[in-house]
Amino acid sequence: MPRVLTDEELDPTTEALDQDLTADDERILREWQSPVGPVADLTDGGTVNGVNIYPTKNGRKEPRGRAAARRVWMWNGTESLIPLAWNPDGTIHDGGRRYLLKRHCLCCQASGFRGPCLACVKKACGNCQGGSDKKFNIPCFYLHKDEVPFPERFYGAVDCFLPLCIRRGKFGFKIEQDMRLHARFRHRMEYQVHIETLESQKASELEVVQRRLDALMATIGQGIPRVEQAATERKAPQRRPKAKKPNLGRVHTEMESHPVERPA
Repeated sequence: MPRVLTDEELDPTTEALDQDLTADDERILREWQSPVGPVADLTDGGTVNGVNIYPTKNGRKEPRGRAAARRVWMWNGTESLIPLAWNPDGTIHDGGRRYLLKRHCLCCQASGFRGPCLACVKKACGNCQGGSDKKFNIPCFYLHKDEVPFPERFYGAVDCFLPLCIRRGKFGFKIEQDMRLHARFRHRMEYQVHIETLESQKASELEVVQRRLDALMATIGQGIPRVEQAATERKAPQRRPKAKKPNLGRVHTEMESHPVERPA
């Protein structure tokens, strides 16, 4: 067993200095290992925590790195990326063939399978004849946007309320409700401030309208006594006495009390 230092052999000053140096070393090490922020695309190289990274080929530095994905369009026009598989030497890629062979079924709206649609085969679908009709089985990804069979309009003319958001211009929303839903989930705090600002503006506009109405009512109220005074000064039109209607019941009673003698 090795001999251990005793308390008499330890120097308090040296021990305190060692502790301070150890704490400083740990702090420097944490700062060096801490992330400097979001790391960008390192395909063509870059710097991460003070370390320079660059692409190489056969042990030599290359100005540009190799591509890792390929741009494609789905059957409904949605732009997407599919990964590329490279050989160990990094000279040949498969062009994303694993994803380009995937199919989409127009009958049951299933995607990502190869060959016939298994869902239609299991339920013996009569619409697509059990997945054997090629009209309902189309490719899931296309290399050119013009080849998309059923392009859908995903964007509209309604811009996001936030000027820094990407969903503006040609990437706007179709309707106002979609923009509000996007704002409530993506820009919750900013949208709340935006709503409060609009409400305060509406309140100020209502106050202006109310003041104008009060001034208008005050102006109208000043002219009302003159109109009433002119109406009272007018002479009332002379009314003709109404002709009294004959009392038919009284005439009938008098005829009964004084019957008329008829000649024989």
